[in-house]
Amino acid sequence: LVSLDLLREHRRVFAEKGVLADVYGVWFDRLLEDLPPHARVLEAGAGPGLFAPHARRVRPDLAWVALDLIEAEWNDIAADAQILPFREATFDAVVGVDFVHHLSTPLAFFREVARVLKPGGELRAVEPWVSPFSYPIYRFLHQEGATLGLDPARPFEKGDSKAPFDGDAGVTRAIARKVDQAAWLRAGFVGSPEFAPLNGFAYLLSLGFKGGSLLPRFLVRPLIRFDAVFPKGFTAMRVAIRARKPL
Repeated sequence: LVSLDLLREHRRVFAEKGVLADVYGVWFDRLLEDLPPHARVLEAGAGPGLFAPHARRVRPDLAWVALDLIEAEWNDIAADAQILPFREATFDAVVGVDFVHHLSTPLAFFREVARVLKPGGELRAVEPWVSPFSYPIYRFLHQEGATLGLDPARPFEKGDSKAPFDGDAGVTRAIARKVDQAAWLRAGFVGSPEFAPLNGFAYLLSLGFKGGSLLPRFLVRPLIRFDAVFPKGFTAMRVAIRARKPL
């Protein structure tokens, strides 16, 4: 119940805080870019149900299925993304925002994604990313924290007792650094995924799902453009992950 209450609170904040919808809209559009017409898409970790309305408005041709571990009336299916309840080769794409760093067994999730993807299908996700700039922010100012040197197979010591909202911003960096190409091939992908760092100055000033914002609405678009052009190696707060299943 507590988890569902938090999802409802996130939905409320997102609906009332226009700058937050603007910031997330950039990430949503990146994940939707170049998806084939009439593609069947699974959204993993749908949580508060923010992505699906955007996708259905921007790409009404897509057959969208929103899945989350927590049962909620705005999502389509309640299930564990690490044990997907679908047949092989069901989806053209699996997408999501801010969910991989919550998974207790991320590599099991990637194997499941490869199983349910059609040949040539893609996994696309936007996740937290640890950089010299973002590490102290995630480590000391964010409720989930950031741990360096995690085990990408089992990043949480709590294991099966981990709560759904337990997360760590260091998970995706551990996956990028410690999972080699051979492991990705065994998982069912063509090789190592693309990990493209993204700036997040607009998100940072929006204060996320906290009350208030330091970002005036008229500065959102200029700052988003600044995010896109400013060098990302030192300052990235997010990463876009893209992995493809062989044809």
